[in-house]
Amino acid sequence: MREPAHRDRDTLMELPDRKSDHLRIAATEPVGHRAGTGLESLRLSHRALPGRDLAEVGLATRLLGRPLAAPLLVSAMTGGTTEAQEVNGRLLTAAAEHGIGLVLGSGRRLLADPALLSTYRPTGAGRPPLLLANLGASQVRDAVDPAEAERLVQLLGADGLSIHLNPLQEAIQPEGDTAFEGVLEGVAAVIERLAPLPVVVKEVGFGLAGADVAALRDAGVAAVDVAGAGGTNWALVEGRRDDRAGAVAAAFADWGLTTVDALAEAAAAAPDVPRIASGGLRDGVDCAKCLALGAAACGIARPLLLAARADQAVEAVGDILRQLRIATWLAGANSCSALGREHLR
Repeated sequence: MREPAHRDRDTLMELPDRKSDHLRIAATEPVGHRAGTGLESLRLSHRALPGRDLAEVGLATRLLGRPLAAPLLVSAMTGGTTEAQEVNGRLLTAAAEHGIGLVLGSGRRLLADPALLSTYRPTGAGRPPLLLANLGASQVRDAVDPAEAERLVQLLGADGLSIHLNPLQEAIQPEGDTAFEGVLEGVAAVIERLAPLPVVVKEVGFGLAGADVAALRDAGVAAVDVAGAGGTNWALVEGRRDDRAGAVAAAFADWGLTTVDALAEAAAAAPDVPRIASGGLRDGVDCAKCLALGAAACGIARPLLLAARADQAVEAVGDILRQLRIATWLAGANSCSALGREHLR
């Protein structure tokens, strides 16, 4: 059952401070998972005779029907605050300049106040070749919400929608919403409403289990973002925001499926559903490893948040793409789309 409307209004009034807290804590405090992504135990092959010039290595791909210069997404971060406007402007410009995709932060606040549009898509910022709007599980569980999802995509001029699943974060957050009954049905309703635009479903850093990926496949998702454990731990972030939550959050410092395990479960459960790898990826070598594991694309968040705050987002994305090209070349592949398990040791 939907919670009382007054709670929704009260929560929306708190969102700007919460979003500012999230940015600050994620960028400055030790809130990473205690365990790694699993990528640290993998090594790409090294070929001293790559067999081609570095410049010949291809990065271009297609994702969700859109051409990208490389299989890279700026993962969802923020929106709805003054700081978000600056960060998003720099990230959008970097994504547009390098021809990669970008997922905007949760649009819940924007739906309530369309005047906040400039905090998501600042005037003058670039337009990436793939731009996804974003809503949380609690916003898609009701029968009335598919129309709101469509309105959000239209407000942002987006190419599709990403729906994030964050049950652990909501459980730790003092003002969190843990009503998850009906979320899968809500996802299916949004997919039907937005068709033919693509809908992607992602976790926020604790991994998607194979059973969940299979259910999402049956609901009609265009892709899943496994968002495995190993990067920012949003339970710990919420624990930093509120002393009451800190003691509870500490028990979940190593919770979830690692990025490597989440990729494997998703591939086994629904091999026909494109998989986006995110969750603790830090550079182009991590991306190359995930592509070799079968990911269609990779998402990076915190390193690009830090770069955007330092006004270095364009340079940071360029570095990641150069790392990806070099890693692909040294592994002996002629393009990053050709990377496979045979390129891992």
